[in-house]
Amino acid sequence: MRLKLSKKERVALVLVLAVYLCVAIFTGLHHEPWADEAQSWLISRDNNIFGIMQAVRYEGTLPFWYFILKFFQMFGLPYDYAFVVPMIFTILGIILLFMTDAPFMCKILLPFSFYVMYQESVIARQYCLVFPALMLLVLTYRGRYSKPVRFFLSVFAVSISSSYGFMIACSFMLWEFICFIREHLGRAKASEDNDRSHSRFRISFWITAALLLITLIMSIPPDDCSFGVSAGKGFIFSFTETFLFRVDSTLKAVIFIITFLTATVLYFRKNILQVLVYAGPLVLYMALFYSRIWHLAYLFFLFVALMLIFKAAPSPDAKGAKKFLRAVPGIYFLILLIIQCAAGFYASYLEYQKPYSPSKAVTEFVKPYIESGAKADSLSYHPVSVQPYFYGNIFSNNPTDKSYYIWKEEYTYSELSSPAADIIITPYDEFADPDDRYDMYGFHSFIVYKFCVIEDNCLSVYVKKDLQASE
Repeated sequence: MRLKLSKKERVALVLVLAVYLCVAIFTGLHHEPWADEAQSWLISRDNNIFGIMQAVRYEGTLPFWYFILKFFQMFGLPYDYAFVVPMIFTILGIILLFMTDAPFMCKILLPFSFYVMYQESVIARQYCLVFPALMLLVLTYRGRYSKPVRFFLSVFAVSISSSYGFMIACSFMLWEFICFIREHLGRAKASEDNDRSHSRFRISFWITAALLLITLIMSIPPDDCSFGVSAGKGFIFSFTETFLFRVDSTLKAVIFIITFLTATVLYFRKNILQVLVYAGPLVLYMALFYSRIWHLAYLFFLFVALMLIFKAAPSPDAKGAKKFLRAVPGIYFLILLIIQCAAGFYASYLEYQKPYSPSKAVTEFVKPYIESGAKADSLSYHPVSVQPYFYGNIFSNNPTDKSYYIWKEEYTYSELSSPAADIIITPYDEFADPDDRYDMYGFHSFIVYKFCVIEDNCLSVYVKKDLQASE
């Protein structure tokens, strides 16, 4: 663990935080929260602690993020400033990064990468928790045998960040368990620097294992959960976009992955088996079962953490080709980090230029009608992005009194109320109006990812032709 900063690092930290805050606050003030952000906010707003624990089981995640949102809501944080919450955790992650022995250039550049400066700072989702949690893990990793309590507390912090964080934490526990077995079978010997036989280490390990088991049991989705797991299609493209940018052909993606894996093997040459245990389960799950492009931030931060954990000291004896081979991975990953920084600033620019979500525009449009007593319906999940701007549920066809969407098999959000509602909000143009009773208004927005807009996040509003709004 390295906690003290040099004068150079302290000055750099102040400057980095100053620039980061300017960009993050500016971008956050121009961000329109979308459905996933609204869903988290509403679950926290409409429930007490026990209600949150019950609700998130249908979300396929853990409740810690929702508790954090609840805390800030209790102190009156407005929904439009929800980005303040992830920004606080990102600042903590940057400070912890500077406390590690990461290369100075990494400390300067990483805070301005796409995931740190944009996705983990502007979008109010639980992804923001994994960066500070993994930086804490980096700080405690090398002293895990002398100070095991600190290490396992950091492992537990990673585990409660989200379901992906839970998987990462279990991978670190798996490696220690494998080492336990090897030492028990006599295939590996413990040393003073690698003493898993110490009672404090073993007790800390088994207490953490028990806590992880309890967390797993509490977070298992109910049998009637309708939130299914889908295969991670096009993973090679998602992987390429995560560490580089979007490419338009399989050949380009394969070439990048080959070069990336080659650099990875060269960098982790002495610890490749350990890295496979730490990262393999997450990669396989994302590739074979479930992942969305923004979920791969976990893979990015895990890779960064592993690079810092296994950072090799420079070898004065290395010469010629050997010295070149040792330098290549560092140069390669530095180039990728510079590209990440360019993506971070460009995404902030796109956020300023284009609405990320149509929720604010739709709210301003329908609010006069709702205040006049108009009856509103919604179709599908995405209209939930409008709900945080109202007190309580506004959709009459909602099967519960909750404002948020519940992924429960018995609940259908595709049936309209009877008699027909005055207003219908739906993604795209999913509502058919054969009798021509409604006027349709389209509200477009654009989800930003690095150098491009990845989808049109549109909402359509249908208003009865004879409906009058309040002044």
